[in-house]
Amino acid sequence: METGNTTQPELSEKSSAPRSPKKQHGFLYQFGPQAWVDMVMSRRMIVGHAWPLVSYTLLPILRMTSDAEKIDREYDGIRSRREEVRFLDSPRERWRKYYGNFVREIEWALLELRKHFTQAEYEEIVVGTCVALSKENSARFIEMMKSMAGRELLKKTSASDAPKEPSRVQKLMFKMFNPAGFLTGPAEITEFGPAGGLTVMEVPDCAWFTCAAAESLPNPEALPEQGCLLICKGSFERLFNGEDGGLRMEFDPHLPETSCTVRMSWKAR
Repeated sequence: METGNTTQPELSEKSSAPRSPKKQHGFLYQFGPQAWVDMVMSRRMIVGHAWPLVSYTLLPILRMTSDAEKIDREYDGIRSRREEVRFLDSPRERWRKYYGNFVREIEWALLELRKHFTQAEYEEIVVGTCVALSKENSARFIEMMKSMAGRELLKKTSASDAPKEPSRVQKLMFKMFNPAGFLTGPAEITEFGPAGGLTVMEVPDCAWFTCAAAESLPNPEALPEQGCLLICKGSFERLFNGEDGGLRMEFDPHLPETSCTVRMSWKAR
């Protein structure tokens, strides 16, 4: 599997148990611009485009490689743990439920799939399918991300263009409108140098690990790291491989911690 220059962490059967996200309160967090962006993006990108990966691709594969009736019973059990999205839920809570429900079900499917294929086959099935599905159903989102490497950002690097700490205004703007927030949850830009071809984002508690309650996951004793490494890291790194001076993304999940470093870079022309 091509995942850029980063080394994929060792997959484990048991790691630190998922933990609840740090409690954040206040009207801005629950109803502010970022909350609405995350809710809309999760409803469209996760529920609308990514979720079919479970029911229309991985589930049929599992039925053919295992006891179909047993697989259906177990999947029904996982589905019964879905959190209902209610009318009075805040945009932030709706996002959390959408995301948590998806993580729970995809993690179950991945854990089952690992039992029937070699590691290389397993990774190719998951990453290859995610990339193909993304190119077919989310082409506009991919182009939006790649537009970060527009002509004005690809000018020749000079010493003054070196990545630097973002200003307070830039930090505030990123906090209020982070297009990747629906995937990561709260994050912070620590190095900002678009003209120089490098921006670094730190995710203290990735939403992949915090949106679903630990006791509701298929393996309550471990982080849902299968999806972290393949659905997120593996698929995004293959999608954004940096060809022709385009956007390159490298994920460094700090397993068994729930934090992650994301490096976005461009080839200067």
